[in-house]
Amino acid sequence: MSHIIVTGATGLAGSAILQSALSSPAISKVSILSRRPVPAAEGNPKASVIIHKDFTSYPPDLLSQLSGASACIWAQGISSMGMKEDEYTTITKTYPLAAAEAFATLPGKFNFIYISGRGANQEGNASQMFGRVKGAAEKALLDLGSHRDGFSAYNLRPAGIDPGKKWTAERKQGMIEKAFFAIAPAIKPFASGLFTPVETLAEVSIKLALGDGGKVNGDAVLPDGYTLENPAIRRLGGL
Repeated sequence: MSHIIVTGATGLAGSAILQSALSSPAISKVSILSRRPVPAAEGNPKASVIIHKDFTSYPPDLLSQLSGASACIWAQGISSMGMKEDEYTTITKTYPLAAAEAFATLPGKFNFIYISGRGANQEGNASQMFGRVKGAAEKALLDLGSHRDGFSAYNLRPAGIDPGKKWTAERKQGMIEKAFFAIAPAIKPFASGLFTPVETLAEVSIKLALGDGGKVNGDAVLPDGYTLENPAIRRLGGL
């Protein structure tokens, strides 16, 4: 059985990923890197919450706690709205890249799953800050994977994440999320491809985390074989 690392476990995607990982018979341990306690992990023998304040630094004592891990699902993130680009870049690119570089030194093969988003652009010419920064993070992770034997990085680009009937994130919905989810039921029957059920995103993330690190084939996968657009996520999730 596998030991995986999860970040962003109190957010919408991360909380679903955490629950899916804890319920998976293929996973024996989930190390959760978090700035604060994670109530959803309390009392679960599989879960190990590691309070980690500086996501740019992974000292030897921390890496020793992560010994044996073979994958990380990076679901930590924040909305770009109202943020300065340097601050958003630190959270969106600097943090996951620092983690990936550190985890690439762990023994054995390692898969790094980065929850990106629809509209990310690796060419650096996106008009929106979100697209530029997410794309730069994706490209840096792919570059790392191409230079480190046994290390594979996958970029997942969900569109609108559908929480389903139950909001599992610890934080409360923001005003934009409330408005989005209020109109989503009217839109989904006509544009289901623009949505990713959060359970599907979690399922696909774990499937890739536990996989062999190889390229993904099929429609809506970029030529690199490791960047999956929303239709590819839905397809891998059986939708």
